[in-house]
Amino acid sequence: MNLTLTFQISIYLLVALSSVMFMMAEGGVLPQLVTIPLGLITLFFTDRWDKFSLSPLWANILGLLAFLIVCAEFTTSNIEGRLLSGAHFLVYLTWIILLQKKGDTQYWWLCALGFLQIAVGAVLTDSGYYGFLLVTYLFLSIWTLSVFSLYRTRNSFQQHDSSSPFPKSLTVGKDPHDSPFNQKSYVRGGVHSEQTRQWLSMEFFGACFGYFISALLISMCFFLLIPRLWANRSLFENESLAASNKPLVGFAEKVQLGEMGEILESSERVLELSIFDNETDEPVPVSEFVAQFGMDEPLFRGAVLSSYKNGSWSKVRRRSRWRLYNSKELEIKQLYRQEIVLDSIGTEVLFIMQPFVGMDMLSKTENSLNLETLEIRQTQPPEEDGETRYNVFTAKDPAANIVIDQLDNNALYLDLPEDDLKRLIAFTQKLIADHPELKTNLEKARFIESWLRDSGDFSYTLNMSIQDPEIDPVEDFLFNRKSGHCEYYASALALMLRAIDIPSRVISGFKGGEQGYLSNQFEVQQRYAHSWVEAFLDDRWQTLDATPSLQRAESVAQNAAPLGSWKGISNALSQFWSDYVIGVSFQRQKSAFYDPMLRAGKKLGSRLYDFRETVIGIVKSIKAFLSSPRRWFSWEGGAAVFIIAGIFFALKWLLGVSIRLIRKILWRQRDQARQLRAGNVAFYEKFQALLANRGLVRTPAETQKEFSNHVKSDLSTELAEAHLDETPDLFTHLFYQVRYGDHPLNSEQSEELQQKLAALEIALTPTEQKVNR
Repeated sequence: MNLTLTFQISIYLLVALSSVMFMMAEGGVLPQLVTIPLGLITLFFTDRWDKFSLSPLWANILGLLAFLIVCAEFTTSNIEGRLLSGAHFLVYLTWIILLQKKGDTQYWWLCALGFLQIAVGAVLTDSGYYGFLLVTYLFLSIWTLSVFSLYRTRNSFQQHDSSSPFPKSLTVGKDPHDSPFNQKSYVRGGVHSEQTRQWLSMEFFGACFGYFISALLISMCFFLLIPRLWANRSLFENESLAASNKPLVGFAEKVQLGEMGEILESSERVLELSIFDNETDEPVPVSEFVAQFGMDEPLFRGAVLSSYKNGSWSKVRRRSRWRLYNSKELEIKQLYRQEIVLDSIGTEVLFIMQPFVGMDMLSKTENSLNLETLEIRQTQPPEEDGETRYNVFTAKDPAANIVIDQLDNNALYLDLPEDDLKRLIAFTQKLIADHPELKTNLEKARFIESWLRDSGDFSYTLNMSIQDPEIDPVEDFLFNRKSGHCEYYASALALMLRAIDIPSRVISGFKGGEQGYLSNQFEVQQRYAHSWVEAFLDDRWQTLDATPSLQRAESVAQNAAPLGSWKGISNALSQFWSDYVIGVSFQRQKSAFYDPMLRAGKKLGSRLYDFRETVIGIVKSIKAFLSSPRRWFSWEGGAAVFIIAGIFFALKWLLGVSIRLIRKILWRQRDQARQLRAGNVAFYEKFQALLANRGLVRTPAETQKEFSNHVKSDLSTELAEAHLDETPDLFTHLFYQVRYGDHPLNSEQSEELQQKLAALEIALTPTEQKVNR
């Protein structure tokens, strides 16, 4: 593989990659797919073997035809089709250039057209894979342009060599069509290129990789840190893309038992959470917040469901014009701030972690509060691919938070379809009657919760197979299957509590979460969806959860996408691309970049302020010490003398070492340069000595070039007979190269110069001396 082939393969790979990316973004295979086999054909038949190519006339004709096709496509398409018609014109132009005999101009056009296809593709897709391919394209483009630079430089050297008066053995060490890893570079046209170095060396590979990393880091810094005063997703949404972004299962006003089984198997993100101390703006770990308020895991409360019938829970929808106090209206100062970003999952419900005392809505919506259930909704839900941002405030003093203690409709939370649940009611009443030690409603509720969760008779599963479809699903769960997920446990617990006259309701939300792979936010995915019960006990609503926690945790973990798996990598890549490229907004920048930078700046400022105070204190102590002569002759004076003397001698030693080191480096460089020049210019001294024997001595006012012309004029006959006409110019050229270019001779040049000196000595030796020899 020579340098030309290396460059051609690189640029054809670049063209192929741009076509694949455009094809993936558009969601179709034509016409982009044609580019790849066409490029492979033209690489060999047009560029390598020169079997055929388009003439400029035919290229112009085909270009005009492509333009007419695009115009027809443009006039019969919608707005997205018009964009695609223009992009298809780029593809057609790429085909035409591929079929032409190529020079530098055609290669530049291929690069430009590929880049334009990449730009159009970025408008059409928000796929994380496109982001990965974009990084790959960045590396390949830097590599290709770097090899292109070598390719053009090598061609300029070859053109210069074709008219060079010097022997080819002294200018080109190897054939230019040899492997680029063996070709040697050289000096031509004022361009210094080390003869002993290869065109494609490890340094070249390392430099290309370094340029790629630098370009990637710089572009990421600019992209992520420049404020996004507006943010919008693609103007052109593919139907397939829109369908893929729809939530798998949304939270509705009516939930049928078994629906949650689908959402529990999804690792799609629902919300992100960050907790801060509202006064200091310091981050607070979620685990610390949860432990402080007596929870085992984060519990994100959502929809409140109160009415049950035929395996379905629903709520009584009531209009509410109440809202929570915002941060400006709260008089409490000791607060935690929960910063929540909720993705659109098909519900108006806002999920929050209790306890709370107020809320700020950051998105273009307001919160609506139900005073009885403390269910919070948003008035204007976002689009399918949108998000809602809000801050929830929690008082550090638990007594200052809102307590759920309203029971305005007792009958609503005791309602039971007695005809459908006769067996459940009878069983529950007998279960409690068999345990007369249970006196209070709280003891009874905790007993039923423990019986479902800890007795070992029930297991957790996402398998929703029904054994007896003729009975109520909850009775089928309790008496037949005895296995199910959280919806069945919550439903059974709520209905059993109602059977013994304890008001209860089912809460639908999320339990648990994990730290995000690519951010510091706590992330909750759909697989953490959960249902639990709130029962009115001791004059307030208390949380009960009958689901076996260990079995549920195992199921949630099994449905996670490991980071090392393809699905995990895909999720992490898609998350990064969606959050920090496509969906990046000023609010996200503020939470992910600006706020942490501001907090770091505050910390640094406080530390610098403390350091300033420390320095000021030290200066004051020194001034006080110096202004009190009595202290000079105390232990403080002795310590000060030792410290000052130690600092003085340490600085003096460091200064001396630095000076010696600098001198040593400079002298070594000068000595190496002097030895290099002396050793390599010796051949010219021998050349002048041979000429001096014939009476030709260069005067101090005469340059080496002028002296060479002088020698060729005076010794034209001798030099011509010995075929050494160009030898004086050769010695002069190499002298300039070594003396002023710091370019040492290689072994081949040194050997050839020795041969030239020997031949010149014989040519300048008088005839009688040759005979005597």
